Amino acid sequence: MSDRQTSRAGMALALAFFSGMLSSSLPTPLYPVYISLYGFSASQIMAVFGVYAAGVLFALAFTAKVHIRTSLYTRPLYAGLTCVLLSSLLMMFADNFMILILGRFVTGLGSGILMAYINRSLIKLFDTEVSNTAALTASASLILGQAIGPLITGEIVHRGFYALKTPYIILFILVVMSIFGIWRSRLVINRHCTTVTIERKSVGAQSYRGLCFRDVIVCCMAIFLSWAMASTFISQGPTLARSYFNVASVQLVSYSLSAFLLVAGISQIVMRKKHHYSSLKIGVVAQLAAVLLALSSVHTKAPSLLFISVMLEGFAYGAILVGAATIVNMVARQSQQHHLINLLYIVGYVGNWLPFSLSVMMDHFTQETALNAYLILCSILSTCIFLSAYFAVRCQNITGRIRKN
Repeated sequence: MSDRQTSRAGMALALAFFSGMLSSSLPTPLYPVYISLYGFSASQIMAVFGVYAAGVLFALAFTAKVHIRTSLYTRPLYAGLTCVLLSSLLMMFADNFMILILGRFVTGLGSGILMAYINRSLIKLFDTEVSNTAALTASASLILGQAIGPLITGEIVHRGFYALKTPYIILFILVVMSIFGIWRSRLVINRHCTTVTIERKSVGAQSYRGLCFRDVIVCCMAIFLSWAMASTFISQGPTLARSYFNVASVQLVSYSLSAFLLVAGISQIVMRKKHHYSSLKIGVVAQLAAVLLALSSVHTKAPSLLFISVMLEGFAYGAILVGAATIVNMVARQSQQHHLINLLYIVGYVGNWLPFSLSVMMDHFTQETALNAYLILCSILSTCIFLSAYFAVRCQNITGRIRKN
């Protein structure tokens, strides 16, 4: 296949993943609208928010156990996109709690299926040991989809232009385009996976040397806390900025969170040129610094320190994601255990639930006590991850020197 056909297939897969991730964040600005229109309680909205993650985890756990031949990868891609298409229709006409729950669960199923098989398809498509194009394409599509969704819906809600339907019409159109793109590139996506034995001897042997399941565990630990911190800033940040740090401007907080995701995207592009473990190490160090800065901002009640912490965490988020995804992709290919890719994202989505512990603590203690306890916990986790990454790299270097001799 030509490079042009491969690039076209990669773009089709990226658009499909972008659409799936867009569906995850698109309804976020609509939750207050649902509350005002239909009188939903806060717990009902939390259930609508949480059932999406349940759908993703179910899909990832299921696809990890299902073996599909590489020549048939378009089938689960069609299934995932069909779920997102169906969910857009359900959400477009949702006027009660049960339809919203069903719509979000189906969205989660579609996103989880796409997350599993688009990553596998990208690994097969960009079939080279030294390239992390597959990991960068997947992680960039994920972040852009999550970042752009609320911006689209927020602008539509602000202008009052059929707020409950227009976002899902846009999603519907994007999914149809994705299905068409996947269909046009079906021969490239379904082509037989070439052997990597020759490649290991010629190029990339150094980058593969010493990688094993131990490295996957380190990546999962880093992703867990990275996604937990991102979820903390996004879900609890606006409330805490107003009530604890006395930041009255809602727009300023919104722009800060958008900047967080923008920095995460830029750091992926920058870190792509680094060795995958260098990217992971830099991200882990930046994450530890971000957590400590956030803890300092709580003690000083300084919004400027919190802003720096958010930006630093954005950098860490992108660096860890592209580094961890590259390492897990390489180990999955080396061992032919593609369910490891699912494991990485399962751990990430479980990390999204860590901020619920902060909410529980704030219900029983003062905000300062809750924030201190939560950030001390995150600091301990971050330190453990830093030490794990340090010793993993050291073991990898020792193994490399032994094999050389």
